[in-house]
Amino acid sequence: MQWSEWKAKLQERSERIVQNCRELAKRTIEQTSAYVQTHKKQTISVAAGLVFTVAAGASAQYYYSSNILSVYHVLVNGQEIGVVDNPSVVKNWTSAKLEEEKAKNGLSLTLADYITYKEERTYKAPFDNEAALSALSDIADIKVEAVKLVVDGKVIGYAADQNTAEQVLAHVKEKYSGVPQADKKVAVAAASLSAPAKSSPIKEVTFKEEVQTESDSVTAAQVLPAEKLEELLEKGTFKQMTHTVVEGDCIGCIAKKYDITSNDIYANNPGVTENTVLQLGQQINVTAVRPLVTVQVKEELSQKETIAFSTQINNNDKLPKGETKTVQEGRDGSKMVQYEVTKENGQVVDRTIVKQDVIAQPVAKIVERGTKVIPSRGTGRLSWPAGGYISSGFGTRWGRMHKGIDIAGSGSVLAADNGRVKFAGWDGDYGKAVIIDHGNGMETLYGHMSTISVNVGDVVAQGKKIGNKGSTGDSTGVHLHFEVHQNGRIQNPMRFLK
Repeated sequence: MQWSEWKAKLQERSERIVQNCRELAKRTIEQTSAYVQTHKKQTISVAAGLVFTVAAGASAQYYYSSNILSVYHVLVNGQEIGVVDNPSVVKNWTSAKLEEEKAKNGLSLTLADYITYKEERTYKAPFDNEAALSALSDIADIKVEAVKLVVDGKVIGYAADQNTAEQVLAHVKEKYSGVPQADKKVAVAAASLSAPAKSSPIKEVTFKEEVQTESDSVTAAQVLPAEKLEELLEKGTFKQMTHTVVEGDCIGCIAKKYDITSNDIYANNPGVTENTVLQLGQQINVTAVRPLVTVQVKEELSQKETIAFSTQINNNDKLPKGETKTVQEGRDGSKMVQYEVTKENGQVVDRTIVKQDVIAQPVAKIVERGTKVIPSRGTGRLSWPAGGYISSGFGTRWGRMHKGIDIAGSGSVLAADNGRVKFAGWDGDYGKAVIIDHGNGMETLYGHMSTISVNVGDVVAQGKKIGNKGSTGDSTGVHLHFEVHQNGRIQNPMRFLK
């Protein structure tokens, strides 16, 4: 028989006994009254019997009433786990349990399960305090008061308290901003810190994601130390994964297997590059670092920058085509530029010009470009190829033919007429020499030069500088040896010089 059925029958029997006693007393009084009227002599004895009967009923009523007790059904989250004689039995046990757990981890604790009591008054109600506490001990869920860190609506982890959570967030920001944040308050809704001092270029340090902190009750094992929570935010994990190289492995293959990039592998494994030859059995760190928060730092930077000068080109129809002449040298200008630079986890993602002030305007370089077309055919009338005096003329000299004239002294060597450079270089006894074909059967030779400033194929105009006098080859001093050849025959240059 179930306890509830037995209890109901017991209560029903007790109530029936009391009711019978009441009915018996009532009938006794009625009978006694009638008997007194007819048998007055027997009144005293009958009254005594009546008193005894009533007393017996009252005694039964008192016994029943004195055994009506209050017991308390203990319910955890609405489910009954036992019966106690007083709620203090459970309350004292929970207090002791929380103090015991608190002494172990030093955190504020709470019993997460909701304990309620339901009172019952009944005849000789049964209870078992020890059984109730034993059942409670089996299911009691001891939790700690903690602060959960939520990023974009997702719970990332739990800190011991609000202060620890704020310090963790501040340290993460400090890592990428370089500005101490530990004593600043975290604005939970925007996850933003106060602006740094005016002397700092950093104007704002925020989290790109929505970061919030909320109070919660969790098991003590879920609460992370500050350094672990910080590591989790920065890396996305604190579980390191390794891969053992097997035959056929390559960096790209390994990266694909673990859903990471080759760059992740290079970053995790110093010394490993795209040219590294993997060895069988080699351990490769394949941990995917994926920060859970993005520290966004905005800086205002001012720097002096150069304004490059422009080049202006003007045509000059008096300057031979292909030649240029600088009329005005260019000069760079300068300006002060203020930028707003945005960095995310230390990497620049945006750079915007806020304002710029010109300090010095640039000066344009002006160049004249020759447009005059120079014919490669000579005029037949030669101009003097150099300044100076004739130190040796055309004709026989020292028992042999001197094929040209020598113009003594230093200075530039000029083309005697329009033409095309046929030769430019070393020519035996002539030393450094140039030969110009004037396109009309005439060629001129310039010998013993110290430098040559034209190349074979160049078209030169009459009077164009082709080099400098020298004393190269078979020469006794600085001078220019000048020859004229017409239709393959040596000619006296004096016949053609104007």
